[in-house]
Amino acid sequence: MKNEEEMAAESGVQAGTGPGTSLGVADTASMPDLDLNNKSRNASIDRDNASDGPSLPVDGTYFPDPNISTPTALETASWWAEFTSVHGVYYALERGHFRPWKRIVWTILVLVAAGGLLWVLVVEFQDFFEYTVNTSKETKIPPNMPFPQVTVCNSNMYDSSLQNITGIQEPRNEEELNLISQPFEEFILYTSFNNAQYQNLTQIWTPVITPFGRCYTFSTDENVIVPGASAGLNVDLWLNQLNYDASTVIAGIYVFVAQKGTPITEQTPRVLVPPGSASFLSMSRFEFKRETDHPWSRCYGSSPEYSNERCRAECIDDATMAKCGCRPIGDARNTTISFCNSSNTACQQSIGDEELDVCESCSIPPCEEEIFYTTYSSARVAIKATVQLEDELGLDPGQFSENFVQVHVNYDLIRYQLITESKATTAAQMVSNLGGNMGFFMGLSMISVVEIFIELLGLRLIPRLFGNTHLYGVGQKKFD
Repeated sequence: MKNEEEMAAESGVQAGTGPGTSLGVADTASMPDLDLNNKSRNASIDRDNASDGPSLPVDGTYFPDPNISTPTALETASWWAEFTSVHGVYYALERGHFRPWKRIVWTILVLVAAGGLLWVLVVEFQDFFEYTVNTSKETKIPPNMPFPQVTVCNSNMYDSSLQNITGIQEPRNEEELNLISQPFEEFILYTSFNNAQYQNLTQIWTPVITPFGRCYTFSTDENVIVPGASAGLNVDLWLNQLNYDASTVIAGIYVFVAQKGTPITEQTPRVLVPPGSASFLSMSRFEFKRETDHPWSRCYGSSPEYSNERCRAECIDDATMAKCGCRPIGDARNTTISFCNSSNTACQQSIGDEELDVCESCSIPPCEEEIFYTTYSSARVAIKATVQLEDELGLDPGQFSENFVQVHVNYDLIRYQLITESKATTAAQMVSNLGGNMGFFMGLSMISVVEIFIELLGLRLIPRLFGNTHLYGVGQKKFD
């Protein structure tokens, strides 16, 4: 039989850890010491976590604890900040990992970025809702240019010889005005366009009644290819000053260059060409296309149906008819009313701002129009040429230079200026600007906006007002 010592030795071998391994009484007694060391280290970790705020469990769960029964709004926002894509908010609200000074720094940075973003958004919205437009100017060089409407008027309205024959001193209507106006064949002597002479002048010149009497308008569908004096419109005119009315104090030809279809009024720009000269009117064309989309649009209609000059002229004519009971010469809208004459001059001159208040609406420009600016230059006809022509035509000395006028009209260059308006900021541009600024200041996107207004406010903070105080809000499963 084995003694007690042998049996104890065998029992120790069976309970051992293998060859070369033994677990004695001293080793067994040291195990409580190891457990105490682990507890000491865990306690040290707890103290470190406790130094900066609420304790963070060793298992790594988030702060605050999703199992908390009555979280505060700040704790709810802190839980949301763990997962949001908004930059910087997590560092400002998270209290389980960061020391207070770090959270304060990040809070300041987030507030500064949010303030900068708010300021930029206010400026963007203000700029957009002012509905401003950008104006661009572009030089166009086409192969040819359409020719505008040219109107010529003798500065003398009434032919004195015809006044004596008809007995009409001041016309009451268009019919009487035609009876005492200078005959066409005595007024326009020669016309050519692009160096091609017209034989039948009555087919190319249209008589029109204007505030300057009976005038004549030239309009063609032919374009101009060559600029300068070698092409364009060339006209020879005769004033016939011997038959000027006694009230006429200026001798010459009024020349109007305007968009086709434009009525001639007192507001229409004009050039006065003196007799005894060869004059050249050099044109520059400007085409305007303004913004038409509301509310950016600040224009109305299109020329020639509507223009600022035509609107003002009609407004003054309306005021004249309302106050004086007559219509100015050239206003053909109400032919049943007689023309104004010298007896109405004082009444016409008395029309002031009170009667013309309604004309303020005429300050709105047309959405589309063409404007022709002219530069005037002239030279007198040479003396020898004048003497020779007077001999050939049987005129008295000096009669040619007192009555003859030559007018040449053409473009200075085959090019024009196109002025266009466009929206300074479109809706798409504003959205793009907002998105860029939101991303620059706080890293926001459309999804981030959804996270703020729906996920945080709509599903977490607002439900608290109705008793739902879940940390994780409405629509989210509780964390395990």
